[in-house]
Amino acid sequence: MKEKIPFYNEKEFNEMMKKTKKGTFSGWYIINPENKSVEFSGNFNRQFKLNKPVIPVNTEYVTRKEFNEYKDSNDQRLIKIETTLAAQGEQIRIQGEQIRELQVEQKAQRQEFNARMDRLENLLVESIESTNKRFDSIEGRLDSMDSRLDSMENRLDSIEGCLDSVEGRLDSMENRLDSMETRLDKIDPPK
Repeated sequence: MKEKIPFYNEKEFNEMMKKTKKGTFSGWYIINPENKSVEFSGNFNRQFKLNKPVIPVNTEYVTRKEFNEYKDSNDQRLIKIETTLAAQGEQIRIQGEQIRELQVEQKAQRQEFNARMDRLENLLVESIESTNKRFDSIEGRLDSMDSRLDSMENRLDSIEGCLDSVEGRLDSMENRLDSMETRLDKIDPPK
Protein backbone atom coordinates (compact mmCIF):
# COMPACT_ATOMS: atom_id res chain seq x y z
CA MET A 1 0.00 0.00 0.00
CA LYS A 2 1.41 3.38 -0.99
CA GLU A 3 0.19 6.59 0.57
CA LYS A 4 1.43 10.14 0.00
CA ILE A 5 1.30 12.50 2.97
CA PRO A 6 2.28 16.15 2.34
CA PHE A 7 4.56 17.85 4.87
CA TYR A 8 6.02 21.33 4.88
CA ASN A 9 9.51 20.08 5.65
CA GLU A 10 11.43 17.10 6.93
CA LYS A 11 11.53 18.52 10.45
CA GLU A 12 7.75 18.48 10.66
CA PHE A 13 7.75 14.88 9.46
CA ASN A 14 10.33 13.88 12.06
CA GLU A 15 8.30 15.57 14.81
CA MET A 16 5.24 13.63 13.75
CA MET A 17 7.26 10.42 13.78
CA LYS A 18 8.37 11.15 17.35
CA LYS A 19 4.75 11.53 18.42
CA THR A 20 3.79 8.13 17.04
CA LYS A 21 4.68 4.98 18.92
CA LYS A 22 7.07 2.38 17.61
CA GLY A 23 5.43 -0.25 15.49
CA THR A 24 2.71 1.99 14.18
CA PHE A 25 3.76 1.33 10.62
CA SER A 26 6.02 -1.01 8.79
CA GLY A 27 7.66 -0.07 5.55
CA TRP A 28 9.70 2.82 4.22
CA TYR A 29 9.24 6.44 3.19
CA ILE A 30 10.73 8.75 0.58
CA ILE A 31 10.89 12.53 0.87
CA ASN A 32 10.19 14.13 -2.49
CA PRO A 33 11.99 17.53 -2.66
CA GLU A 34 10.08 18.71 -5.72
CA ASN A 35 6.64 18.84 -4.19
CA LYS A 36 7.78 18.69 -0.54
CA SER A 37 5.88 15.52 0.25
CA VAL A 38 6.73 12.24 1.92
CA GLU A 39 5.83 8.98 0.20
CA PHE A 40 5.21 5.97 2.40
CA SER A 41 5.18 2.36 1.41
CA GLY A 42 3.94 -0.11 3.92
CA ASN A 43 1.09 -0.79 6.28
CA PHE A 44 -0.21 1.87 8.65
CA ASN A 45 -2.10 1.06 11.77
CA ARG A 46 -4.88 3.19 13.20
CA GLN A 47 -2.64 5.07 15.71
CA PHE A 48 -0.37 6.43 12.96
CA LYS A 49 -3.29 7.56 10.86
CA LEU A 50 -4.75 9.45 13.86
CA ASN A 51 -1.49 11.39 14.34
CA LYS A 52 -1.22 12.55 10.74
CA PRO A 53 -1.31 16.32 10.46
CA VAL A 54 -4.31 17.89 8.80
CA ILE A 55 -3.15 19.89 5.81
CA PRO A 56 -5.39 22.55 4.28
CA VAL A 57 -6.78 21.67 0.88
CA ASN A 58 -5.36 24.74 -0.89
CA THR A 59 -1.80 24.14 0.23
CA GLU A 60 0.81 25.69 -2.02
CA TYR A 61 4.40 24.69 -2.02
CA VAL A 62 7.21 27.15 -2.60
CA THR A 63 10.07 26.41 -4.92
CA ARG A 64 13.66 26.95 -3.87
CA LYS A 65 13.95 29.89 -6.29
CA GLU A 66 10.85 31.59 -4.86
CA PHE A 67 12.13 30.95 -1.36
CA ASN A 68 15.52 32.48 -2.22
CA GLU A 69 13.81 35.54 -3.74
CA TYR A 70 11.73 35.92 -0.60
CA LYS A 71 14.83 35.49 1.53
CA ASP A 72 16.70 38.13 -0.53
CA SER A 73 13.85 40.60 -0.20
CA ASN A 74 13.77 39.93 3.54
CA ASP A 75 17.53 40.43 3.68
CA GLN A 76 17.15 43.75 1.86
CA ARG A 77 14.43 44.82 4.30
CA LEU A 78 16.65 43.78 7.20
CA ILE A 79 19.55 45.77 5.72
CA LYS A 80 17.28 48.83 5.43
CA ILE A 81 16.16 48.34 9.02
CA GLU A 82 19.77 47.93 10.16
CA THR A 83 20.85 51.13 8.37
CA THR A 84 17.88 52.97 9.88
CA LEU A 85 18.75 51.62 13.31
CA ALA A 86 22.40 52.56 12.79
CA ALA A 87 21.37 56.10 11.81
CA GLN A 88 19.06 56.30 14.80
CA GLY A 89 21.85 54.93 17.01
CA GLU A 90 24.16 57.67 15.70
CA GLN A 91 21.49 60.28 16.41
CA ILE A 92 21.01 58.87 19.90
CA ARG A 93 24.79 58.95 20.47
CA ILE A 94 24.95 62.59 19.29
CA GLN A 95 21.99 63.50 21.49
CA GLY A 96 23.67 61.69 24.39
CA GLU A 97 26.80 63.79 23.88
CA GLN A 98 24.68 66.95 23.72
CA ILE A 99 22.92 65.92 26.92
CA ARG A 100 26.29 65.32 28.62
CA GLU A 101 27.49 68.76 27.46
CA LEU A 102 24.29 70.34 28.76
CA GLN A 103 24.70 68.50 32.06
CA VAL A 104 28.27 69.82 32.39
CA GLU A 105 27.07 73.33 31.54
CA GLN A 106 24.18 73.01 33.97
CA LYS A 107 26.56 71.80 36.69
CA ALA A 108 28.83 74.81 36.09
CA GLN A 109 25.83 77.15 36.19
CA ARG A 110 24.62 75.49 39.39
CA GLN A 111 28.04 75.95 40.99
CA GLU A 112 28.12 79.60 39.90
CA PHE A 113 24.58 80.10 41.21
CA ASN A 114 25.52 78.45 44.52
CA ALA A 115 28.60 80.69 44.79
CA ARG A 116 26.46 83.79 44.12
CA MET A 117 23.89 82.64 46.67
CA ASP A 118 26.69 82.09 49.23
CA ARG A 119 28.01 85.60 48.58
CA LEU A 120 24.51 87.06 48.84
CA GLU A 121 23.91 85.13 52.04
CA ASN A 122 27.21 86.39 53.50
CA LEU A 123 26.32 89.98 52.52
CA LEU A 124 22.89 89.62 54.09
CA VAL A 125 24.39 88.17 57.28
CA GLU A 126 26.94 90.99 57.44
CA SER A 127 24.30 93.68 56.85
CA ILE A 128 22.03 92.10 59.47
CA GLU A 129 24.93 91.93 61.94
CA SER A 130 25.87 95.58 61.28
CA THR A 131 22.20 96.58 61.64
CA ASN A 132 22.04 94.62 64.89
CA LYS A 133 25.17 96.41 66.11
CA ARG A 134 23.61 99.76 65.21
CA PHE A 135 20.44 98.83 67.01
CA ASP A 136 22.50 97.71 70.01
CA SER A 137 24.38 101.02 70.06
CA ILE A 138 21.11 102.97 69.66
CA GLU A 139 19.62 100.86 72.42
CA GLY A 140 22.64 101.62 74.60
CA ARG A 141 22.22 105.32 73.90
CA LEU A 142 18.53 105.12 74.67
CA ASP A 143 19.31 103.29 77.91
CA SER A 144 21.82 105.99 78.88
CA MET A 145 19.27 108.68 77.98
CA ASP A 146 16.70 106.78 80.01
CA SER A 147 19.05 106.71 82.99
CA ARG A 148 19.77 110.43 82.54
CA LEU A 149 16.06 111.15 82.37
CA ASP A 150 15.57 109.05 85.49
CA SER A 151 18.32 110.97 87.29
CA MET A 152 16.81 114.28 86.07
CA GLU A 153 13.42 113.11 87.25
CA ASN A 154 14.93 112.24 90.60
CA ARG A 155 16.55 115.66 90.76
CA LEU A 156 13.27 117.30 89.81
CA ASP A 157 11.57 115.25 92.49
CA SER A 158 14.19 116.36 95.02
CA ILE A 159 13.88 119.99 93.80
CA GLU A 160 10.11 119.64 94.04
CA GLY A 161 10.56 118.31 97.55
CA CYS A 162 12.82 121.24 98.33
CA LEU A 163 10.28 123.64 96.81
CA ASP A 164 7.54 122.01 98.86
CA SER A 165 9.62 122.44 101.99
CA VAL A 166 10.41 126.05 100.99
CA GLU A 167 6.72 126.61 100.31
CA GLY A 168 5.93 125.11 103.68
CA ARG A 169 8.47 127.42 105.27
CA LEU A 170 7.03 130.38 103.37
CA ASP A 171 3.56 129.41 104.53
CA SER A 172 4.78 129.16 108.10
CA MET A 173 6.59 132.49 107.70
CA GLU A 174 3.44 134.02 106.27
CA ASN A 175 1.47 132.66 109.15
CA ARG A 176 3.99 134.12 111.56
CA LEU A 177 3.86 137.44 109.76
CA ASP A 178 0.08 137.37 109.97
CA SER A 179 0.26 136.59 113.64
CA MET A 180 2.87 139.31 114.12
CA GLU A 181 0.70 141.72 112.23
CA THR A 182 -2.25 140.89 114.37
CA ARG A 183 -0.12 141.37 117.44
CA LEU A 184 1.14 144.63 116.14
CA ASP A 185 -2.38 145.67 115.42
CA LYS A 186 -3.26 144.83 118.94
CA ILE A 187 -0.35 146.74 120.30
CA ASP A 188 -0.60 149.64 118.04
CA PRO A 189 -4.04 149.96 116.70
CA PRO A 190 -4.36 151.66 113.40
CA LYS A 191 -5.66 155.18 113.48
